[in-house]
Amino acid sequence: MALAHAVAGALRPSQVITWLQEDGDAEVLTDATLSGKIRSKRTGAVRDIAGDLTVTDGANGIFTWVYHADDVAVAGLFDVQFTATFGSSPSPARTLTTAWEVKEALA
Repeated sequence: MALAHAVAGALRPSQVITWLQEDGDAEVLTDATLSGKIRSKRTGAVRDIAGDLTVTDGANGIFTWVYHADDVAVAGLFDVQFTATFGSSPSPARTLTTAWEVKEALA
């Protein structure tokens, strides 16, 4: 799964993400609750994703990340990992870490 770059301080556009397994099949996210972590590649500090993570097409593994100001507060290189929690076993599911860059804003 690839993540689009963001710009520091910009809350738009939101990311539409497809959660793919290593074999290329979509992870079924129907009835899942999503959360995530962001780790700074510079400092190693880990923080929760503060924005909304909403499943939009569970059968095809598609969800949306609507940024919170904390998610894009600082420019830099990060690793991101998403977690899906289900009401039945097996649960949870986690993505591999994915590189994400927040670009510097000129303003």
